[in-house]
Amino acid sequence: MKTLVVYYSRSGNTKVIADEVAEALGADVEELKDTKNRQGAIGYIRSGWDSMRKTMAKLEPTEHDPAAYDLVILGGAIWASRICSPTRTYAFTQKNSLKSVAFFYTSGSSDSAWAQKGFEVLDEATGMKPVATLGVGQKEVMADHAQAVAGFVASLNSRG
Repeated sequence: MKTLVVYYSRSGNTKVIADEVAEALGADVEELKDTKNRQGAIGYIRSGWDSMRKTMAKLEPTEHDPAAYDLVILGGAIWASRICSPTRTYAFTQKNSLKSVAFFYTSGSSDSAWAQKGFEVLDEATGMKPVATLGVGQKEVMADHAQAVAGFVASLNSRG
């Protein structure tokens, strides 16, 4: 099964998980680049505001064509209880090219309700239900998340 991992990472936490998932699956990786500066305190506030309002991000062109993949794994951070704007924008703009999707998120919160809201936004953007999901809180990203990633990868491998 040909797989692509697409993610946006403002702080680097999502990149850690994306790289581990991609390596475990032998997948290609696409890091989304937002043209809006989201660094620092102002960028943090702007990011939450854009996410709450479901503002579309302006992304730099991507390298990989999602239509060439059997599965696209979409990842991003939870901002203001929704998946980050760059990941949602990609999901929405590429929805007609997606055959099958899985979702993952990183979050500074341990509240799983935030994840569910984030996944609902991706369900809406893609028009698809994911074949698997993974949520990783900030403490897990910094500590031991190997079991969570392994379970997510195993659920994906069992499909193909």
